Amino acid sequence: MVRKTKEEALRTRQLLIDVAIQQFALRGVANTTLTDIADAAGVTRGAIYWHFSSKSQLFNEMWQQQLPLRELLPPPASQISASDLLHHLREKFIFGLQYIAEDPRQHDLMQILYHKCEFACDMMSEQDIRQKIGFSYPTIREILAECIRNRLLPAETNIELTLIILHGSFSGIIKNWLMAPQRFDLYQQAPLLVDNIMSMLCVPSRRTAS
Repeated sequence: MVRKTKEEALRTRQLLIDVAIQQFALRGVANTTLTDIADAAGVTRGAIYWHFSSKSQLFNEMWQQQLPLRELLPPPASQISASDLLHHLREKFIFGLQYIAEDPRQHDLMQILYHKCEFACDMMSEQDIRQKIGFSYPTIREILAECIRNRLLPAETNIELTLIILHGSFSGIIKNWLMAPQRFDLYQQAPLLVDNIMSMLCVPSRRTAS
């Protein structure tokens, strides 16, 4: 038997992770076995067990290697001025929605997270996955605070409540689109969806309006 090189072993390991994402998104995590993944990848059961001792280990490795959506956003061409903070935040949100809509791998990952997984105690938790790949509370909290300091948002804006609204709105959009993608074009409608969500940030409260 020819011994595999380190590079070949790494390629096989990555192939198994890539195929696992596809199979989990198609079948669901609970209904997918390591044998299913090995068969789909065209490797033996021994090969997959050499790399991963359990399905949970493979699941955890799959998520550990994912980059946060916020790190995939192209950096701004120049320093962001205070007056452009809300526009920059808008661009972040639009990019995130469009990336999920356009990238098959990201679509599959979101399908697994929202609809195809029942979490077990030895698996990376849903909360940890969301914190790793998605909505960055500290970053957006700081942007909102800076917007208030620069009078881009009302002084009475409740930052923590705003974070809850933003997170709930985008999670709801993604979850509903994944359930029925034919209902609306997420990529095309991302700017309008983001604008409608962000418009809630700038509406004066009833107390202020009166």
